[in-house]
Amino acid sequence: MPSTRLQRRAFAAPLMSTIAREMDQLQASVRRMFDNPLAPAVEPFAFPEAIGWFPPVEIAESPTELTLTAELPGLDRKDVHVDLEGDVLTLRGEKQEERTEDGKERQYHLVERSYGAFQRSFTLPASVDRDRIAADYEKGVLTLHMPKRADATPRGRQIEIGGK
Repeated sequence: MPSTRLQRRAFAAPLMSTIAREMDQLQASVRRMFDNPLAPAVEPFAFPEAIGWFPPVEIAESPTELTLTAELPGLDRKDVHVDLEGDVLTLRGEKQEERTEDGKERQYHLVERSYGAFQRSFTLPASVDRDRIAADYEKGVLTLHMPKRADATPRGRQIEIGGK
């Protein structure tokens, strides 16, 4: 019986990609069971298909700025692009699979690294001064400094409490 293979496109957070990958593996196992009931239930060293790659990101806030850091191991600065269109900040790039050119075939027993193109978009709050956003890239970590507008910085004062 011919089988059709579907590949999901990454559209959600890494947790959803993991769930989708496990569902695909379960579906493939059930399909194999019906195609050949006498076959072993588990293939040795079965590899899940890569669904996508989402670099992990942290966003922190101080009184004067928002800071976004993204881990991009294995990428050069030239492979990373940051765009700002309106109030949407987009990180994009591609991590190429590393292959040796020695002419020898390799049989992998475990693959945990992720490769491929990625794109992440974030809506910036109105308090960010879009003209002063700056980016640094060092040791595989992209850091975006997004200063707040001067008029958006909260100015506090203590209020006297009256009464008897």
